[in-house]
Amino acid sequence: MTKSKISTISVVSEVKSPLVCSHRLLLAILACFGFLLCYAQRNGFSVSIVCMVHPDADNTITHANDSVVIQRNIPVSCHKHTIAKNQSRSQILFWPKKTRGIILGSFYWGYALTQVISSVIVNKMGPQRFLALVIFISSLSTLMIPILSEFHPSGVVVARVIAGAAQGGLWPANFRFWSTWAPAAERTTLISIPNSGPSMGTIISLIMGGLFCTFSLNDSILFPFRYGWTYFFYLLGGLGIVWSLVWLIFVSDTPAKSKHISANEKEYIRVCKAHEKMQDTNTKIPWGPMLKSQGFWCILITIFFSDFGLYAIWTVVPEYMNEVLLFSIEQNGLLSALPHVASFLVVISTGGLADHLITRKYLKRVNARKLFHGIGTLAPAICLLLISFLDCQHRYLAVCLLIVGVAFNGLIMSGGCMVNVLDFSGVHSGVVFGLCNTIASISGFCAPFLTSVITKNKTTAQWRIAFMLYAASFLISAIAFSLLALGETEPWARDDVHDEQINDDPGAGEELMEINSKTNPVA
Repeated sequence: MTKSKISTISVVSEVKSPLVCSHRLLLAILACFGFLLCYAQRNGFSVSIVCMVHPDADNTITHANDSVVIQRNIPVSCHKHTIAKNQSRSQILFWPKKTRGIILGSFYWGYALTQVISSVIVNKMGPQRFLALVIFISSLSTLMIPILSEFHPSGVVVARVIAGAAQGGLWPANFRFWSTWAPAAERTTLISIPNSGPSMGTIISLIMGGLFCTFSLNDSILFPFRYGWTYFFYLLGGLGIVWSLVWLIFVSDTPAKSKHISANEKEYIRVCKAHEKMQDTNTKIPWGPMLKSQGFWCILITIFFSDFGLYAIWTVVPEYMNEVLLFSIEQNGLLSALPHVASFLVVISTGGLADHLITRKYLKRVNARKLFHGIGTLAPAICLLLISFLDCQHRYLAVCLLIVGVAFNGLIMSGGCMVNVLDFSGVHSGVVFGLCNTIASISGFCAPFLTSVITKNKTTAQWRIAFMLYAASFLISAIAFSLLALGETEPWARDDVHDEQINDDPGAGEELMEINSKTNPVA
C-alpha cells in the first residue's frame, strides 16, 4: 500500500460525523416521504378502482339466484361471504375487467418511456430540482383523476401515463443523489430509508383507499366531490405538491453546495468520497463499457423478473382479495396493506444489518447482497406457490402467506439488488438503473393485463395460474443475481487515473463532489 493511500485511510478514520442527527439522515427521511407519496399515488389506485367500479361492469355472468356462485365454482362454505357483499354507492363506473387491467397497467407505459432520458437529464439538471419536478407532475396528474373519470376511462389512462412518465425519473434521481451524499460505510443504511418509502406508501394508500371508499356525500354535489375515493386522490396529489416545495428549500445536489450541513459533516463526506475514488459528477457516461459489463446485465435480468412478481402483487392483490378470497371493500384495503406493513418493517430494520455484516467482514459485500436478494426472492416465490392452491375456505391462511412473502421481499430493497446498483456503478448508478428499469417496466404493464386475461372468469383455478407465473418470475430473479452479481466498483466507474492526485491534494476530493455549472461541450 502506498504512503498516500495510508494517509487517506487515516484521514477517513480521524474525521467523524455520526449518522444520528446528521443532515444526511434528515435528507434520507425526507426522501422517504417523497417515495411514500409517489408509491401511494401509484398503488392506491389498485384498491380505489374496486370501490369505483360497479359490480355488474364485467357483464359476463348473470346474477339471478345463485348463478354467480355456481359459475365461479365458489365452495358452499363460502356462500356466506358472497351474500354479505353489497354494492357501495360509490361503485358507479362501468369499466369491464379488461379496461381495468389497461388502466392499472397504463402507469407503467409512461414509466417505461422516461427511465433512460431521466437518468441523463438528472445529470444535467441536478437531482434536487429534477426530483421536485417529477413528483410535482405526478401529483398534479393524480389530482386530475376524479375529474377525468367522470367522462371516459381513456382520460384516466392519459393521467396515469403522465404520472408514470414523471415517476420514471424517481429512481434514477435517487441513485444519482445518493452517489454523492452516502459514504460507502453507511450506504445500505441511508439507502434503505428512502427504499422503505414504497412499502409505507403502499400501506397508507391501501388502508386509506379502503377507508375513503366507505363514505359518499349528497347526490346534489358535483361528481368530482361526491364520492369518498375522489378525496383520496386530492389528498395524495396535494401532499405531493407540498413535498416538492419543501425538497427544493432544504436539499442541495451535493454536500459541497448545501447551506444546511455542518462543516464537519461536509468534510467527512468529502474525505469518504475521495477515498472511494468517485468520479466527477460531470464525467461522461461510459456507454460502451457500461452496456457490456456483467453488473449491468445482472441488474437488468434481476430487476425485470423481480418486478414482474412485485408489480403483480402491488396492482392485482386487491382484486384477488375481492374475487377469490371474497373480502368486502372495507376489509380489502386493510388486508391488502398488511403484507406491505411487514415489508416496511423488514426494510427499515435490516439496512443496518447488511452494513454490519460487511464492515465486520462476516460476509463480503457481494455475498451479503446475494444473501439478501436470495431470501428476498425465494421467500415470495414459495409463498405465492402455496397461495395458488388456496381458496376462500383458507382465506386467512392466504393472507398470512402474502404477508410473509412480501415481508421477506423487502430484503431486496434493504440489502439486495436495489443497493447493489450503487456498489458497482458509482455516479453512473442513475443511468444504469434507468436503463434496467426501462426494460423492467414492461413487466409493470404486462402483469396486470396478463392477469386480467388469465382471470377473466374470476375463478380460483385461473388465479392459481397467475400466482404460479408470479412465483416463477421471482425464482428466475434469484438465480440470475446469484450467478452474476458484483460487489465492487467496476473499472469504468472508478477514477483510478486521478487517484494519486486525490490522495495528495485535499482539495481534489471536493472537486469530485461539485457539479460543474458549465455544460459540457457536445462531442
